[in-house]
Amino acid sequence: MSAAAAAGRRPGNVDTRGQIIDAAKRVFAAKGYDGASLRAVARAADVDPALVHHYFDGKASLFVAAMALPFGPRTLPVHDQSTASTSAGTMVITGFLTMWDHAEGTGSSFASCVAGMAASTNVADAMREFVAERIWEKSPVNEGESDDMTRQRRALVSSQLMGLAFIRYILRVPPISTTTPEEIARWAGPTLDRYMVGPID
Repeated sequence: MSAAAAAGRRPGNVDTRGQIIDAAKRVFAAKGYDGASLRAVARAADVDPALVHHYFDGKASLFVAAMALPFGPRTLPVHDQSTASTSAGTMVITGFLTMWDHAEGTGSSFASCVAGMAASTNVADAMREFVAERIWEKSPVNEGESDDMTRQRRALVSSQLMGLAFIRYILRVPPISTTTPEEIARWAGPTLDRYMVGPID
């Protein structure tokens, strides 16, 4: 066996990165985000684990590629700080919808991601675990609030963002489907602000 074969490299013009991504899709669907490992993906792709590390800097970035998500694991605009003129809720909605607008017509469109999650509860579970680890776990918690209240706030924020995206990209209901992310953020930003820091009892 050649040194290249021993290291998991394939001869010819095989798309090793694509091969790893295809294997990752199967592993994440079978094991979920928490249960998957880079070694398991390497075994499924029949490559050396070092190759997985060569193409991806960790499990989160591999998951982003496998799900064809249009954002990096640390760049989803959910926790931008507000400014004097723009609230946090407005910034979050603008960034979230702008991100998906840019992904329309690509393999990472909102519709394609929804289809993948709808087709497999395991894929949906993996997505939820990914968001919990890479997004919500890093978010600030309102001082003095219980864990239950924090979870309630995060669920409400998620429902608002996903609801707006579903109306815009799947049902395509005007004016949500026809106006700009900034305008939608102006309408819905105050609701998101309340979910994030305001009274919700």
